[in-house]
Amino acid sequence: MNKLLLSILICMIFFLFIKSDGLMDYHNQKTYYESLVSKKTKLDKELNTIKTQNHLLKFNKRYIEKTAREEYFYIYPGEIIVSFK
Repeated sequence: MNKLLLSILICMIFFLFIKSDGLMDYHNQKTYYESLVSKKTKLDKELNTIKTQNHLLKFNKRYIEKTAREEYFYIYPGEIIVSFK
């Protein structure tokens, strides 16, 4: 009787791990979900940064000038740029 109970218990444990919605599938889905949540958090931060930059580019003249000078190398007429590299 003890061996029968033990073998049934072992079969049930294997069944819980192997079936299509078993513990292994649950673990894989949980890992995938956590990676998606992490990716969403990263993309939310990136979106907020882009929204802030967009707002600054629309309304802040100093930020517009800074961006134009740093990224597009704009200068005022008669201005000389000295680079120390």
